Amino acid sequence: MHGGEIKKAYYPNFNMIRLVAASTVIFSHAFLISEKTSANEPFERLLGEGNILGIFGVYVFFITSGFLVTQSAQFGSPGGFLWRRALRIYPAFVVCTLLSVYVLGALFSPLGVSGYLLKSLHVKTTLLSLLDPNFGMTLPHVQFYDPAISWLATVVNGSLWTIGQEIFCYLIVAGLMAIGLLRAPLMALALTVGVTWELSFNHPWPNIRFLTDFTFIAPYFFCGSLLWFVMEKRQPNIVLALIFAALGVLCLAFWPAYVYGPMLFAYPLIFIATSPVIRLMTLERLGDVSYGTYLYGWPVEQVVNHALGQYSTWWAVSALSLPTAWLLGWLSWNLLEKRALRLKRISLLRPQAVIP
Repeated sequence: MHGGEIKKAYYPNFNMIRLVAASTVIFSHAFLISEKTSANEPFERLLGEGNILGIFGVYVFFITSGFLVTQSAQFGSPGGFLWRRALRIYPAFVVCTLLSVYVLGALFSPLGVSGYLLKSLHVKTTLLSLLDPNFGMTLPHVQFYDPAISWLATVVNGSLWTIGQEIFCYLIVAGLMAIGLLRAPLMALALTVGVTWELSFNHPWPNIRFLTDFTFIAPYFFCGSLLWFVMEKRQPNIVLALIFAALGVLCLAFWPAYVYGPMLFAYPLIFIATSPVIRLMTLERLGDVSYGTYLYGWPVEQVVNHALGQYSTWWAVSALSLPTAWLLGWLSWNLLEKRALRLKRISLLRPQAVIP
């Protein structure tokens, strides 16, 4: 400790875990994009409708995000916290949106490049996409093939629905910081309410998609947040990790329809992520490429599927899209995200240790 600063613990395993999670999303989307259904995806065939491998990847993202974001929230003010979160989320998201609107949109518009650029309301489209990431799933006058074949023909990025949920979770954490209630008991309460909600209500907000998605995915974020408080007090226990992993397998086998059953794997996941003994590839030379990989995965798959045409298969789309998305994730991190994060050093927002 120097000059009153408190350094956060660094867990190198998280980079590899999140990259694997992003890759599982691309793998599962390959079935949906090439076959227009995920019915043949191995995990869905094994566990039932909706249980694709990619959704488990999304769970991993939110659990690890809740853990790391709550750790970050222990340093500095709510404003500084939101500034750091904005620097992590928005630069790559803005560039991905601009490329989707002005490059991908122009190339895959039935109006042609000039017609698209002249007639589309690009500023409005861009702003709506940035303010509501769900809007970025479909862009006006853009289609990758005949929409009569599938509604997926007009979906530019089907992964963006999680970005808005992530931002909303950040706002909740900042609000709890502001009122001094970012504590383990409140996280436990939020988690308890979340995991029992699905038992009482099926599609609790049928007319408000954002809230339905929030009640579905946010408990995984709060679970990660609670685990940070748990791990802060005591080291992860391998026996508990094995017990939770076994319970998770049993829940998937006998109750696969319960959307919070996979949460039982959260403790084993954090055990692996924070273990000083288990050493995954640190990806130090590549950097934290998972976010960029996740952002560009779906658009790349749509382009690959279009290029393959009648020869498109899930394995071909996956095999070509994964390395391309990894490359774009690497470029995004090294050319943009890493540089943007340097702005968090601005003196007015310099982290201060939070006084309990």
